[in-house]
Amino acid sequence: MKAGFILNGEFINDPRVINEARILAGRGHQVYVLNLPRKKVPEFTEFEKNIFLVRVPVPEKINNYLFALENTLPLFDLIWYNYVIKYVIKYETDILHAHDLYMARPAKWAADRLKIPLILDLHENYPAAVKEYQWANMFPSSLIVRPEKWKRKERKYLSYAEKIIVLSSSFRNLLLSEYPELSRDRFEVYPNVPDIERMLSYGINKNIIPLDGRKIVFYFGVISKRRGIFTALEALEQVVTEHPLLHLLLVGPIDKAEKEIFSRAFMKDGIREHITYIPWKDIGEFPSLANASAICISPILKNPQHDSGVANKVFQYMLFGKPILVSDCDPQVEIVRRTGCGLTFKSGDASDMAIKLSQLLNDDEKCKIMGEKGKKAVYDEYNTEKQGEAIIKAYEDLLTFRNFLHDS
Repeated sequence: MKAGFILNGEFINDPRVINEARILAGRGHQVYVLNLPRKKVPEFTEFEKNIFLVRVPVPEKINNYLFALENTLPLFDLIWYNYVIKYVIKYETDILHAHDLYMARPAKWAADRLKIPLILDLHENYPAAVKEYQWANMFPSSLIVRPEKWKRKERKYLSYAEKIIVLSSSFRNLLLSEYPELSRDRFEVYPNVPDIERMLSYGINKNIIPLDGRKIVFYFGVISKRRGIFTALEALEQVVTEHPLLHLLLVGPIDKAEKEIFSRAFMKDGIREHITYIPWKDIGEFPSLANASAICISPILKNPQHDSGVANKVFQYMLFGKPILVSDCDPQVEIVRRTGCGLTFKSGDASDMAIKLSQLLNDDEKCKIMGEKGKKAVYDEYNTEKQGEAIIKAYEDLLTFRNFLHDS
């Protein structure tokens, strides 16, 4: 079987898409990924065995402008449709797999024309996400981007796909309640789980962060207000008097629109000596950073976007045996409730986060037990081998149905 992935972005920077491709390739299927690399690369390259990358020859800046215009002038869809048609015909793919809601329309046009099934993979609750993007909601950009239109488009775009892959059961249930015409068996749930073997292959550098007796609280990912980093900074301020060896390690890029306010926040009296900020580290260094940490956090603000699934980093924290402290977004609460791997706090409530942080800092034995439970849960359930069965099932269901129609 040949799978045709359609990705408006760079394959090598998207761990979810990489893991899904590897799941299919590991079963002997071929995966062709139509993607948009930032650097000029050959039109066709082999990434790994059974995974092939096909470049869309559109400059990233032009593609971004066209995408911003999508709800005003749909040239983005037309251009992508043209490339998808050529790509499917050339590589003879059996199924199209569109990544993210906004790729549904060009993929649907191509799937209908070539009479092949379509899978739609929702990496997030996009209509909710676009409402949170500052660039999309500021005047005059909002008049062009028109973010409110994505919610009106959602019903139609979901109806295009024979299979819909979502991040969590709670997100699936939300969509089923909003769009009762969609059948439950159209959905498959595939969380952002880690490839255990690959994550462990990176090894541990025990000297990556000088500890000097400090207790490291670790956050990995984009630094922004919507990710709850201000909540974490305020909680830090409340806890450092009781725990003077507490140190917050933040690793990740800062949202462009928020660089100035975070630069000021990091330098605030009383906490600046308790913060280390690193703009980015390669995923290969994640195990070393997690290993050096006492507690790992995901303080994202509760909203419809963040209620759609659990971030990669949460499962990765758990894999390395660290207790997690997370906000009360529904899927995060579910993970903690099911596994006992950490504590939750009320989203945006720095005082509640400080209380829960102190509880963990004051009980090393409890932290150890939570870490062990989280690690066991990842080995037993939250990994690509186990959860990847949902991806395989989506493909097998569609291929079985297509063969049935063909034989009929």
